[in-house]
Amino acid sequence: HHHSVETSVGHPTGRRSRNPLLRFQQGFESYFERFRGRYRALLTMALDRPKTFIVAFLACVVLSFGLAPFLGSNFFPAVDSGQILMHVRAQPGTRIEETARVFEQVEQTVRSTIPPEQLDNIVDNIGLPFSGINMAYQNTGTIGPEDGDALISLKEDHGPTADYVKTLRTILPQKFPGATFSFLPADIVSQILNFGLPAPIDVQVIGSNLKGNYAYANDLLKKIRQVPGIADLRIQQVFNYPQINVDVDRTLAAEVGLTQRDVANSLLVTLSGSGQVKPNFWLNPENGVSYPIVAQMPQYRVNSISELSNIPITSQDNGAPRYLGGLASITQGPSPGVVSHYNVQPVIDIFGDTQGRDLGAVSRDISKILAESKKNLPRGSYTAVRGQVQTMNNAYSQLYFGLAGAIVLIYLVIVVNFQSWLDPFIIITA
Repeated sequence: HHHSVETSVGHPTGRRSRNPLLRFQQGFESYFERFRGRYRALLTMALDRPKTFIVAFLACVVLSFGLAPFLGSNFFPAVDSGQILMHVRAQPGTRIEETARVFEQVEQTVRSTIPPEQLDNIVDNIGLPFSGINMAYQNTGTIGPEDGDALISLKEDHGPTADYVKTLRTILPQKFPGATFSFLPADIVSQILNFGLPAPIDVQVIGSNLKGNYAYANDLLKKIRQVPGIADLRIQQVFNYPQINVDVDRTLAAEVGLTQRDVANSLLVTLSGSGQVKPNFWLNPENGVSYPIVAQMPQYRVNSISELSNIPITSQDNGAPRYLGGLASITQGPSPGVVSHYNVQPVIDIFGDTQGRDLGAVSRDISKILAESKKNLPRGSYTAVRGQVQTMNNAYSQLYFGLAGAIVLIYLVIVVNFQSWLDPFIIITA
């Protein structure tokens, strides 16, 4: 049948058909025949010199495996969404007015870095979210008035976002040495891939010895900084938040008829108002509306330690007020700004991002550092790498397992078809 088609298509009369489809078929068949002829000659040549061919083929295979170390591994390609989400943290304890001033200058730097015709707008969120609901939806790592986020949107025909991020990473820390800058996942894809974390790499130091763990985490931070391709490395938790400690001498307080609770109550009402503990309402008889009333000391009356020690402490039974300074010693000291937990245990997070290098290579380097510095860990503490790295490693191991399973299954299917163990083995290895 094949032969008859050959004769009918390839007419010896040099007349070309008018039908374009037929002409295409004629051309295709003649090319295909030529290709088949060459391929057959090549095969014959290979089979005539089996030794040479086997050596050359294996050499090619070995050389191609030599490329393996240069292959990176990432979980997902970067998406250029034209958005940059930048988190800025000034020194812990900075007042919100001061943070706003820093943001003003940071914004000017951003505007001078990104050309104005490419910049769409900049939205700043400074300080703590107003309620717990906002806290739940906001995962950028804000813990106090010294924190803030800047969302920078670029116009449609903008340059590569990654280049701007790289430039800002260089310029900003030089201009503002007291602040830390980190670039968070800005678009929905990378936010989902990071599972709500503000960075793809999350090295956790877990254990109950917070002081020892913090010292270890600082040491680890210095070592991980040396890894090429890592960016925005920072410890999320703050341990030097300014705090005033009031230590009440309970025996002394009891002698004048006061308790720790009276001291706490008086301080709470003086410093933050009575709204939380004793809601008071005044009913206006003229319009029937209840107005909430909050009593609070004016801020300018408590703006130094000496004024704080002059706060009068009263109890419900005892009329005569005593002064705080006579009952308690007041000291200043750093404190944790936030205490994070993972599965009940206290945790310290080191967050990091990658720049110009694949996630797999960076995570391998980090694992090496963790293994080397394991001996310095405080007793009962341990480290874990979480975030996108963990997801990626799981995905790769499942992928390899799936590939191996597929090969074995196909081999078994061919074994049944060929009724032989050896022929399918030759086919599969090829």
